[in-house]
Amino acid sequence: MRFRGNEARKETSARGEGAEVDAEPPRKIQIVEDQWASFRHIIEAVAIIAAGLWAFYTFIYQERIKPAAEPAALSETISIHRLGRDAKRDILGITLTYHNAGKTEIDIAADAYNIVGVRYGSASKRFAARKSNREDAGDDVPTTSIHLIRAFAELRDAAVGGQPGFHIILQPGDTQTDDELVTVPRGAYDLINAQIIAVPVKTSLGHRVPITIKHNRIGGVLLASDDPGVDEDDTETSFALVP
Repeated sequence: MRFRGNEARKETSARGEGAEVDAEPPRKIQIVEDQWASFRHIIEAVAIIAAGLWAFYTFIYQERIKPAAEPAALSETISIHRLGRDAKRDILGITLTYHNAGKTEIDIAADAYNIVGVRYGSASKRFAARKSNREDAGDDVPTTSIHLIRAFAELRDAAVGGQPGFHIILQPGDTQTDDELVTVPRGAYDLINAQIIAVPVKTSLGHRVPITIKHNRIGGVLLASDDPGVDEDDTETSFALVP
């Protein structure tokens, strides 16, 4: 039992019971941190805040906010290869490839392709074009004819007036490939030119975009949009039919 003030307390010890000793006055304990400990706390707090900001930048801004502000990124290619030939025909395979090169899901609102046969003359002609900042000269075999073999264009659900319920949706990194078959008369063309056109939109856009199918001078198709947030992409390739 403890007594306050100057009262005595009795203790039982090895010297026997009943011995009285003076009570010790209460002690005050004060904890004082040194300046380096306070500095360490500040450094730790700053490190925690910096780690949180870095996590936000890496996982929220880089992966969600920034990609959402970027335009749709579609890489489209078209290739031509000969499948067979006989005395009368060349049979060609046309491969169209769509690859989502961005970080957001996209919907191909419209696409189109043109297949054109080109015929060249038998003799070359000399040409020269000189300006103060450019010079272009040489021998060239002139083009004698350009003939449209096939043209195709389609508007899908993401386009105004497109086919309802029809989509080509690509996740980031996904690729889709379509194959077409073209048969041309043997010897009719020296070169086949192919063009692919596509209008990708982000699925997060939330509304249909206006897209117009137009025609070029030889009857092929073009795609155009008045929406400032939508871009049309096109790629071309060539394939020689000779020898």
